[in-house]
Amino acid sequence: MLKTFLSWDDRQLPDGTVIWSAPTGHVYVTTPGCALLFPVLMTPTGEVHHHQLPASRQCGDRSAMMPKRRHTRAQNHANYVAAERRRNRTKREARQAALTGGPAPPGIDPNDEPPPF
Repeated sequence: MLKTFLSWDDRQLPDGTVIWSAPTGHVYVTTPGCALLFPVLMTPTGEVHHHQLPASRQCGDRSAMMPKRRHTRAQNHANYVAAERRRNRTKREARQAALTGGPAPPGIDPNDEPPPF
């Protein structure tokens, strides 16, 4: 997603290191995960040939097709928790009705929710 939509550039070195360049000019370097566990595997494999596209083939606004979220992650999480609590409440009421032979007594609050986690 970074490279496709947000104009980030990447360059991979023969040893597996990836250098990310942000549109703001910041540079981030990532090393392969096996560098610490398997240093023998860090032997360069050879020269990597980079093919640059001509400027005419690059699109202007790469963020135009970036997928948009309908809801924030916080909203999705809150909806998920609320739906799970509704399912749990329905199951709890059905189990209570099966054990007692009827619905819960009127003294119990039907909207009783567990404390937030």
